[in-house]
Amino acid sequence: MAIFDTLTPRPADPLLGLMAAFREDTRDTKIDLGVGVYRNEAGVTPIMEAVRLAELRHAETSETKVYESPRGNLAFVEAVDRMVFGDQGDKSARDGFSSPGGCGALMLANALIKRTNPDATLWISDPSWPNHPAVAKSVGLATATYPYAAPGDSEVDMERMLDGLGKASRGDAVIIQGPCHNPTGIDLGPDDWKAVADLCISRGILPLIDIAYHGLAYSLDEDIAGVRAFLDAVPDALISYSCSKNFGLYRDRTGCLLIKADSAPAVAAAGTHVAEIARTSYSMPPAHGQALVATILGDADLTAKWKAELAEMRERINTLRADLADSLHPQTNSYDPQAVASQRGMFSQLPLSKEAITALREEHGIYMPGSGRINIAGLDTEGVARAAKLISPYL
Repeated sequence: MAIFDTLTPRPADPLLGLMAAFREDTRDTKIDLGVGVYRNEAGVTPIMEAVRLAELRHAETSETKVYESPRGNLAFVEAVDRMVFGDQGDKSARDGFSSPGGCGALMLANALIKRTNPDATLWISDPSWPNHPAVAKSVGLATATYPYAAPGDSEVDMERMLDGLGKASRGDAVIIQGPCHNPTGIDLGPDDWKAVADLCISRGILPLIDIAYHGLAYSLDEDIAGVRAFLDAVPDALISYSCSKNFGLYRDRTGCLLIKADSAPAVAAAGTHVAEIARTSYSMPPAHGQALVATILGDADLTAKWKAELAEMRERINTLRADLADSLHPQTNSYDPQAVASQRGMFSQLPLSKEAITALREEHGIYMPGSGRINIAGLDTEGVARAAKLISPYL
């Protein structure tokens, strides 16, 4: 028997399979609401002009492709730290690492949690991004879920959420998504963030804040306000930050892990472990996307251009949300489509059965995951009404 004959094939990633099926579909009327990337009205995921200008500048001034340190581009790390923390807190008790995308930051964070407490359970919202539990399990962390919101809800069920998280043990960790929750589009409000911070402090739970869609809800400052108040309250925290969506740097794998501790010696010790984890996985972080973000955020004109482009993306998504909510006409009274309008970010989760999702794909060429999560940015102005007409009978 050959060595690899002992392996059995693993099931394909459902979203990757959905993407492949969409590509193979020859219907001109097909609509991709599955893959989580921003698209403009022409259906293109564009390179932002601020990014293009930063790339030109970087190409003209770069002199080497040598490795950076395990922390990567320090100007990038400092820029992400400013976007998350603002000017608050003790910077001597914080550290940061460039990473291969937000997913790389999550991997570093999960591995650090495992080292900090090998018996820790990582609590993940129900529902959440499917890769959250997958990354945890890949480093040997146990996982559990806490209630968050059901498809069709317009706000978080805080009583159930806090009751669920109240079952966590001291030394456990919890993933809390920042703005634009994936898949629900339902975010914590200021009072909610305070309540969760109080619970983390009283129960001794380590929070891992996942920020993947900063600036796509209301504004950069408003989106991060609840997170900042939370981080100001808790003694320790990990923050995963992705620049895939808000800078459009998907393939450049531009992420960052920030660490906050209650003292400088504690964060220094944690940093040595993260450096070791990184060294034994990807060794050194990618540099290109991080350099572009550092260039943009280090130049007032480029920053202003980027913010304007981000605002256009946000306004387009919010307009599509409102149009979709107005165009949906459920066949029952059990679902209020205005919930879609009240949510924020790229995603919403519709209360559709698996049979309905299959029928929409096979009969009408509307593609979405089995969870009913839809990417609002996958729509265009003309396609909203058609998609709503086809989806409505199944709601």
